[in-house]
Amino acid sequence: MNNMKETPSRINRKKVMLMNMVKSLRNKLLGLIDAVNRYPLTMLFLVAAATVNVNMINNEMESYSKYLFTFVIGALLSAVAQQTFERFFTKVSERFLLMGGAVVLTAGYLFAIRSASTFNMEIGTKTDVAIFALIMAFIWIPSIKSEITFNQSFMSVFKAFFTTVLFTIVISIGLYAVLLAVDQLLFSLDQKAYGHVMNVVYSLFAPIFFLSFTPFYSGKKDAGRVNIQKEKVAKAVDTPKLLGILISYIIIPLTAIYTVILLAYVLLNIRGDFWTNNLLEPMLVSYAITVILVYILASSIENQFAVLFRKVFPKVLIPIVLFQTVASILRIGEMGITHGRYYVILFGIFAIIAGVIFSFFPVRKNGLIAAVLIVFSAISIIPPIDAFTISRESQINLLRSTLMENGMLEKGEIVPNTDISIKDKKTITRTVSYLDSMDYIDDIGWLPDKIFHYGNFKNTFGFDETYDDTGQGADGSQMAILDWDRSPALNIENYDRMVSVYIDDDQKKGTGTVIPVEIDQHNYVLKNVFDEKEIYLVLVDENNRELIRFDAKKAFNRILDNQKELKGENGTLSVDQATVTKENDRARISIVANNIHYYDSKYNAELYVFIQIK
Repeated sequence: MNNMKETPSRINRKKVMLMNMVKSLRNKLLGLIDAVNRYPLTMLFLVAAATVNVNMINNEMESYSKYLFTFVIGALLSAVAQQTFERFFTKVSERFLLMGGAVVLTAGYLFAIRSASTFNMEIGTKTDVAIFALIMAFIWIPSIKSEITFNQSFMSVFKAFFTTVLFTIVISIGLYAVLLAVDQLLFSLDQKAYGHVMNVVYSLFAPIFFLSFTPFYSGKKDAGRVNIQKEKVAKAVDTPKLLGILISYIIIPLTAIYTVILLAYVLLNIRGDFWTNNLLEPMLVSYAITVILVYILASSIENQFAVLFRKVFPKVLIPIVLFQTVASILRIGEMGITHGRYYVILFGIFAIIAGVIFSFFPVRKNGLIAAVLIVFSAISIIPPIDAFTISRESQINLLRSTLMENGMLEKGEIVPNTDISIKDKKTITRTVSYLDSMDYIDDIGWLPDKIFHYGNFKNTFGFDETYDDTGQGADGSQMAILDWDRSPALNIENYDRMVSVYIDDDQKKGTGTVIPVEIDQHNYVLKNVFDEKEIYLVLVDENNRELIRFDAKKAFNRILDNQKELKGENGTLSVDQATVTKENDRARISIVANNIHYYDSKYNAELYVFIQIK
């Protein structure tokens, strides 16, 4: 009887739960529609980016990186324009003017990068910095002369980001499982179908879902709409209880322990290793980023741990970052400026400013750090004082002065000289390698092209590349070279074709070299593909069907290991030591490395590739 009496109640609870689920789903869908209506230009740029991704998936041999990043920049610019409109303006004409400005700036970005042959390190880094600056502007604008603080706006974006990541991962796994089930149980799917579905999820759903969490912040709008949105704003900027516990009782204590260790190291080594320890630099940068992020996230938490952190840690941050910034500046005299060191020093200056703002200004003034970040970002990418102009001139001047000190540069020509110090050999090798990796060699009339191709470096300077006294740098720099004196001929028996391939790891995205290969009146294509941190040689047939995929990075490491084992011998590789083969039931590929150059976690290689179709 008791169970029968409870049954209607349980049914009612289930109905209420179902109604709440339907209501929640309805609200999410309405939120997505509202986001599209609020950010129409952003939506157009996202659709354009998704279309570019479709072309990249369908045609791996073409690179559309310039257009993809142009549309990403456009989407961010238009989102910032909409934030600006909602915060400061009311008229439709003002909205269209801001949208037009976003389009013009996007076109300016495309015009600035279109002359480059590839999406290289310089363009990629400048684009990343611009994206970062736009994200900071998106967060900062709602807090300008507003009731909410920059820290609260940051919390809103922080929560929206991780909620979006969670939903996107769940949806991706679910859709992948559905596609896999269809492929395995019903009918075969083209492998590109997975890419197209994920493209929709990541290019369209994820950003729109993220924007749906962005509340309307009070600005020059009618009071009625502002009052309606106040509850949404309060909910968006509120610190979740679980996050507050995580920050207060786990992250802050761990940061405190890490701080004690860093302070102890600095105090114990202030006259020694601190000023020359390169490994400490990224640790201190990471520490500064952690302190700044934790401070912002903990700014609205009112417990003993959070309050103590806000009072003490910004003041501790200032001397630590100040010492590290000075140490980085001192290294310029010996190593010159690279774009990486430029950004480390610039970030150090920013971290000092942030520490001062956090220590001596009220929380409402924390938005100043966003303004400083945006200004510093602009300085670092706009000539003539940008990171790359400064680093290029610094490295060229360091190389020129080192050559002149050793009598190796006369009348605009390099004179080989074997009788110079190891230190100067390392300086020459390091600067030339940096200039080559950044594609600056063509701009230096007295340096030959392809300086690291076999024999060019030694013929130019009179000595082999030198990274340290053992021939291998602290960062694992290595060189493997085929000994043509011992191996004047290569055996091509049982192979259909031989092609020469040069792999430049600086590209890192999409497809590099594409080589058409004709065998027995059939057309094949050999291409090297950069997949995140991997490098592959891929052979496809005339129907773009993949025949074999060769893991080039794995082969390079094997050949470099062979080179390491040659200590005490003549230091160059035989054909067998420089050869790696892979085959399957469709094709066979062998590579013979003429030379492999590994430096700064990148591979550059000149290869002979032998192909056999079975």
